[in-house]
Amino acid sequence: MGEDPSVYDYIKVIVRQATQVGIRAYAQILPYDVTLDEIRQYIQELNQNPHIQAISLQSPLPKHLPLTEVAAFIQPEKDVEGLHPHNVGSAFNGKTLLVSPPATSTLKLLSLYSINPIGRHVVIVGRNLIIGKPLMTLLTAANATITLCHSQTQNLINFTRQAEILIVAIQHSNFVSAEMVRPGAIVIDYGINYVNGQVVGDVDFGEVRRVAGAITPMPGGTGPLTVIALLQNVLQAAQLQHNIV
Repeated sequence: MGEDPSVYDYIKVIVRQATQVGIRAYAQILPYDVTLDEIRQYIQELNQNPHIQAISLQSPLPKHLPLTEVAAFIQPEKDVEGLHPHNVGSAFNGKTLLVSPPATSTLKLLSLYSINPIGRHVVIVGRNLIIGKPLMTLLTAANATITLCHSQTQNLINFTRQAEILIVAIQHSNFVSAEMVRPGAIVIDYGINYVNGQVVGDVDFGEVRRVAGAITPMPGGTGPLTVIALLQNVLQAAQLQHNIV
């Protein structure tokens, strides 16, 4: 639903990558003015279809549709975006069955580069349900020290400059400048913004790379790992529904 070009691009990647690993996937584009009742009915049909093991709700949704309410329509065992209240609560309590793929990809990324978050100060900019909040939960469980910033945070630069690991997910192009980053910090960018037909992140990559110890590019940074995490959730969802441990 909606008209965000980044969603359409991401859907194409998901379908292509799923097909390559033997997962049958298709996308259903619903009209922008779809009603809450229509969405509920459509998702219930998917819930009841035994041939569908995974439902990936893409956001942002049209403004008249509340994400938390729409996500609650999805059967928890099929919710591979980890947005259903049951899955959100399970993650908060340390049960990582179906957790937000972008959040999971952060831990994968840190592990791939042998970056241990234990005891490190992680500043997350953005408190959305897809990245910011689940990341706070996962990194707290990993024994990092977390500061969660958002649109009402005063003097944001005072917090970002303290970060040993800075994670940004606010969908605001080139928002984070070099002066906002602690020298040597690890910077992870989840922003996907279109500027003059080009994809750019929430971090000013060209400037911040001069001061950061490590930084993810956009595109080509966090995206591929997020898709991998999503497809792992699809496998996990199928195992849950067929009682395969």
